[in-house]
Amino acid sequence: MPTVEELYGVWGSEEYDRLDADLERSLNPRGLASLYDIFGALGVGAEDLVLDAGARDAVHAIEIVRRTGCRSVAVDPLPLHMNKARRRVAEAGLEARIDVVQAELESLPFEDESFDYIWCRDVLNHVELEPSLRECHRVLRRGGSMLAYQTFATERLEPHEAQHLFAATASRAENMSPEFFERTAAVAGFRISSRDDLRTEWREAMLEQQTWDAVADLLSLARMSRLEPELVERYGGAAVEAKRGGLLWGLYQILGKTCSSIYLLERSA
Repeated sequence: MPTVEELYGVWGSEEYDRLDADLERSLNPRGLASLYDIFGALGVGAEDLVLDAGARDAVHAIEIVRRTGCRSVAVDPLPLHMNKARRRVAEAGLEARIDVVQAELESLPFEDESFDYIWCRDVLNHVELEPSLRECHRVLRRGGSMLAYQTFATERLEPHEAQHLFAATASRAENMSPEFFERTAAVAGFRISSRDDLRTEWREAMLEQQTWDAVADLLSLARMSRLEPELVERYGGAAVEAKRGGLLWGLYQILGKTCSSIYLLERSA
C-alpha cells in the first residue's frame, strides 16, 4: 500500500499523464453484430434449418435468416415473447421462413437431429442447464454446431453482489460459472470447439458507438437508491429489483465483474 506522498507523486507524474493518453485510444472492440459473423462462418446457408433456442422476440432469428437465407424455428417458453416474435416475423415478411414455437429448452418438441445449427444467446443462465443442453444435442444433426453466448461471473463479483444480481435477473447461480457450463456441455455430449471470452469488448463498442449510456444507468441507480421505498410502494418490489438487475448487468460487464463468452459446441459426426 503506497503512502500518501507516494500516491500523489504518481498522480502528478508525467508517466501518469502518458497512461491517460494510452487509455484514451480505442482498442477497436468488436460490436454486437460480430456474433452473426461468427455464426455465419460456420457455413450456415439457404438449405439449413436453424433453431433459435430462447428466441424472445425473434429479432436474432430474423437477422440470421436475412443474412444467410436459411430457415429458422424460434423457440421460447413465454407467451409474451411468442406474441412479440410472431408480430416481428410478420412485420419482416418472413412467415414462410421462420416458425415460432412455444416450448421449454428442457423439453423440445422436435425429432432427433432436426436442426443443422443452433443459435442460443443470453438464455442459458435462466434454464436447467443439463437437460437443456441434452435436448439441444439431441435435436442437432450429427456434425452440426451450436453457438452459445453466455455471461458468467468473474472473481471480481463479490458474493453479496452475485446473490442480488442472480436473484434480480432470474439467473441460476451454478449456470454463471464457466467451469460448470463446460462440464455440463461435455456431459450432454458436446465437444467444445472454441471459446472466445469477450470480457468488456462489447460494452466498449457500445460506449464508443454511443448505443449505450452508462452514465444514464448510473444516474438511474443513484436515484433508485434514494427513492427506493417510494418506488417499491408505487411499482412493487419485483419491478424495482428487476430494473436494478438490468441496470447492473451492463455496468458489471464493463467493470469486469462478469464476462461474456462465445462457445462453439459440436455434435460429433
